Amino acid sequence: MNAATFDERDLISRAQQGEAAAFRLLAEHHSRRLCSCALTLCRDAHLAEDLAQETLLEAWRFLARFDGRSQFSTWLYGILRHRYLKHLRRPGSVRHSPLDAIDSADLQQSQLAPAEAAERSEDSGRLRSVVSQLPEEHRLVIELRFFADCNLDEIAATIGCPLGTVKSRLHNGLKKLREMSLNVNLFPRERESIARIP
Repeated sequence: MNAATFDERDLISRAQQGEAAAFRLLAEHHSRRLCSCALTLCRDAHLAEDLAQETLLEAWRFLARFDGRSQFSTWLYGILRHRYLKHLRRPGSVRHSPLDAIDSADLQQSQLAPAEAAERSEDSGRLRSVVSQLPEEHRLVIELRFFADCNLDEIAATIGCPLGTVKSRLHNGLKKLREMSLNVNLFPRERESIARIP
């Protein structure tokens, strides 16, 4: 469904009246970014898929509670955060290190020519390696913003902190990232990419 024909408010209203097909369209629209966000949180591809599915199931069950005071995606990321925290409280749950992550950009490269996909994957891998060296609070915000494509409100809902804190962590994290990139073996275009980030 293209952006011109996607009317989220209408779909939410229809889904709240019990129309499963309307919710299915909402789920399809948000599932890729939700899964990418979950991957950034948990660093495990299989768990990320499970968390995204659990989030969508919970959203369907409690859709009547969505009152429209926030964006629908922000509400979903709040549910995702609670699902992830619940997972961490389970006996035997494991926190994965940043280097265990599967590059979520790889999921979006299937339509690229093989040479271009390989180049982007290598670039992204080096950049992710630098980002993984940031303090956790900065790494998480930067990955959610630039790798999972979350907006600032969605990041705040995902990590459970005020919007001002997200902005501060993003600003400080980018400053550290720019400083670190000068001492890391990145290609000039990768340094330029970091320097252009607002």
